[in-house]
Amino acid sequence: MRTLKTVIALVFLVLLLRVTACPQYENQAYLPLSRREISRKFPVKYAGTLGEHRPGYFENLDDKPLPAKLAIGPSGATVTTTTEDNFVIAGKDKRNHDWTIQLGLSYACRFYEADLDRNGTRDAVVVSPTGGNGLAPTNHLLAITFDESGRPVTFEADGYFQESDGKIFDLVDLDHNGQAELIYMNFDDGYWITNLYEVRNARWQKKVGRHARRVYPLYTRFTFRENHKPSVPKSGRHPFAPDLSNTSPRLVGRLISYQWANVSQSEDISLRVRDRTAKIVSSTPVSWYASFAVVVDNNEGRKIVCLSANEDAVKLLLDKIVGEGYEVALYGQRRSNTSSPEIIWAHQR
Repeated sequence: MRTLKTVIALVFLVLLLRVTACPQYENQAYLPLSRREISRKFPVKYAGTLGEHRPGYFENLDDKPLPAKLAIGPSGATVTTTTEDNFVIAGKDKRNHDWTIQLGLSYACRFYEADLDRNGTRDAVVVSPTGGNGLAPTNHLLAITFDESGRPVTFEADGYFQESDGKIFDLVDLDHNGQAELIYMNFDDGYWITNLYEVRNARWQKKVGRHARRVYPLYTRFTFRENHKPSVPKSGRHPFAPDLSNTSPRLVGRLISYQWANVSQSEDISLRVRDRTAKIVSSTPVSWYASFAVVVDNNEGRKIVCLSANEDAVKLLLDKIVGEGYEVALYGQRRSNTSSPEIIWAHQR
């Protein structure tokens, strides 16, 4: 007869195999939306794939080489590989000023085109594997939208985003208004948390409250079996999900200094910002997700460098922000108890 310890060990092994074998499907086992809701996929057009390396869990998808030019932005954009693990997306705004986005390239990235916010300018969605397994996010989704000036705005989320049949499972249009929404799931304190992000005028906002037939966020208790039933967290439980919104800044001021860290080993950079009341605020972007971005916006154009890119490129922009006295706005919050932005956006005064 099996002992209790043996039974517990077997149960743990089954759960472990289930999670690690199909990490990209794990969140779907706890998604509290109906089949009808998740069938409302937002239409995207696959453009091509950049890079060749794949993590072991990557599904077999029909790839084609990414073309040299994408039909996004006011006048299209080029994609150039600068080093083995970096690439740059570049284009012109409506006044013919340059814009660039520099990113890292650890694994093959799949590019899609679509007008996400229905503003008449074609946007891009980039899905790139992380190599994570278990409950670690398996993919990053980077949305590149364009504001009224024709300059790019980036929004990056980590998750279990799945691609199939030319669609992205988590990119939907639940209210049928022709604008995209992203289903974003996190696991914390015994619960899967389902949030919905809406894009309006090139920027993304986490929905808190009613949207279509649901009230967000939704919570699903982690169980030994699949569980799609939303519930209210029990007393004493405080599941937390980050806020990746880039609509309203959480802090505005001037970056007076920063301390670099070993971000390749998930150490966090420290930013010192003097806010508009002259208070010094210490802010720490979370390096582990590699989704933090630095933006410099001026009369010459807009330059965006993501933390996944070359570290020297990130430091060069931070030095420029400090040295030239740009006003900065910090967007998003990764941690519940401290300033932990996803974007530092610098504007020339």
